[in-house]
Amino acid sequence: MINDVQQRVLKAIAEVLERKEEEIRLDASLRDDLDFDSLKQMTLFILLEDEFQRTMPPEDLMGIATVKDIIEFIDRKLQEPAPT
Repeated sequence: MINDVQQRVLKAIAEVLERKEEEIRLDASLRDDLDFDSLKQMTLFILLEDEFQRTMPPEDLMGIATVKDIIEFIDRKLQEPAPT
């Protein structure tokens, strides 16, 4: 499951940053390495909500700092029952 999630997250990040997926490292810091500002982060999480059909409340996203954090967070969200 994680490989599918990883691929889809990397694609979304690449789309927001207008970069190639291969350029994005899993340990990259969203803010320091990828230069995400609050607008880009919001855009990314809206895109990911649409991609994975899961709501991601802002308070749940507080500890997310790296690409790997996003992948692990979404993987956990996907383990929860789907919304009806």
